[in-house]
Amino acid sequence: MLNPFAYLTSPYGILYLLVIGLCIVHAVRSGNFMPWGYIIIFLPAIGSLIYLFAVIVPELFRSRSAARLGSNVRQMADPHRTLRQAHRTAEMVGSVDAKRTLAEEYIARGAYADAVEIYRGAAQGQFKDDPALLQGLARAQFLNGDPAGAQATLDALQIADPKFVSADAHLLYARALEGQGRDEEAIAEYRRLVPYYAGEEARARLAMALGRTGRRDEARTVFQQVVKSLDGAPSRYKKAQKEWGDIAKRALR
Repeated sequence: MLNPFAYLTSPYGILYLLVIGLCIVHAVRSGNFMPWGYIIIFLPAIGSLIYLFAVIVPELFRSRSAARLGSNVRQMADPHRTLRQAHRTAEMVGSVDAKRTLAEEYIARGAYADAVEIYRGAAQGQFKDDPALLQGLARAQFLNGDPAGAQATLDALQIADPKFVSADAHLLYARALEGQGRDEEAIAEYRRLVPYYAGEEARARLAMALGRTGRRDEARTVFQQVVKSLDGAPSRYKKAQKEWGDIAKRALR
């Protein structure tokens, strides 16, 4: 526990107390005393520094890098902050967008069953055919170990809106088929998806499915296409697609 009198005999100690006081006053005035006040008081050395760089410095500089640093530190100090905010917004506003944000927060934390429940609750009434909600529900179902449920949800979405097109939803559909052991159907979907999918994941998954079903020569050809696509590509694209490039290179060894 902080003993302020121990610091009054040194100029550095006084400065240190002023920094702590500044952090506490700022936390109170900005409405951030919970939980920051406890962090500053009970961890006086590291707590005040965390608050200084997580909250005050980003406010002063308003730079992208400072804001990112502040966000990262805030997440470390209070990892459930965004989830609480999403819950509060969903309860107070009750909008579909707020519920979707809450569901995605649960997905980010691996709480897939909770996300499924929230998406199901949101996709009711006039929103029962909402593409964003149904795609989110299918994704949560798949992550929760229910590929058949994910496929059924995506089928319902396609029936409700025959003109709906989404590369991500199409990829999820192929993976849902694959997750049920329906490899031939999955391969057919991957083939249809590859020409318009922005990235190498669809091609790499097609190659893996081909290899798993014994078509190794064809799989090798598709893996070579992945490597060729990345050769000479912009560094940003290479970085974004590194996982699939690495898979292809290992398969070609």
